[in-house]
Amino acid sequence: MSRYENEGRKDTSVTPPLPITVPRPFPEAPADLSATEAHRVMLHCALDTACVPLTAVDAAAIDHIAALDYSIVNSVIS
Repeated sequence: MSRYENEGRKDTSVTPPLPITVPRPFPEAPADLSATEAHRVMLHCALDTACVPLTAVDAAAIDHIAALDYSIVNSVIS
């Protein structure tokens, strides 16, 4: 339990779980997404929702941003 949960506040540095499952029958795929993969999904969804077409430069930026902390990724999306 984080210190924020102990104080009744939500810890914003931890990526919340996404309701995404990896389709089977891909046994080599992990059952859960890593934080970076979850961030990448969140960023792609935000761009799709805003109807922003994805360019090669955007894809490279998404890869770099996805590797950052959840609070930064969430700020970029907001």
